[in-house]
Amino acid sequence: MAHIYLIRHGETDYNRRNIVQGGGIDSDLNDTGRLQGAAFFKQYGHISFTKIYCTALKRTRQTLAAFAAQGHEIAELPELNEFGWGIMEGVEGDDIVKAEFEKVLSAWRAGDLHARVPAGESPLEAWARAEPGITRVLTDAGPDDKILICAHGRIMRVVLAQLTGYGLRQMDLFPHQNTALNLLNFDAQGRFRIHKLNDVSHLQ
Repeated sequence: MAHIYLIRHGETDYNRRNIVQGGGIDSDLNDTGRLQGAAFFKQYGHISFTKIYCTALKRTRQTLAAFAAQGHEIAELPELNEFGWGIMEGVEGDDIVKAEFEKVLSAWRAGDLHARVPAGESPLEAWARAEPGITRVLTDAGPDDKILICAHGRIMRVVLAQLTGYGLRQMDLFPHQNTALNLLNFDAQGRFRIHKLNDVSHLQ
């Protein structure tokens, strides 16, 4: 049974200020984010990961800096770049932005998975982009492999909702704090089971 360790990147100043980053903003970790990445490594760095992946956005590679320093090769998985939030990316969270955000979230919950903010992605488009990357990871994985993937909050919701069978309408069931761990077991029949969800015990 393969094990997938799926974590979110560490904190950035955009996270701290509650500003949407999305896939179009390639931000750096802040000091807190770097400490979070180090704390994750302190707790999980002893694991013999078969493969470690980051996205094409540097905040994920920076989160895994301690693994790279230990000699691990960090492969890029751009299919899991963050969700495209279009015109909302980098915009301060005023009432207009919040209303637009809630409008599209409500549409998704109601089953309109084609809905998007202007110039952004829909959940169906995001999954169509992410699925080939996930398939490649799983195809390359052996039955007892341990795989670490560092990605982003909303695209993780998309992936977790699909892999566990809840579907995209239910993706808000999957919360995501910075460097939170989601540990999934993957068996030969293609079934996923969540062993840990949004686990931040390493930060305590």
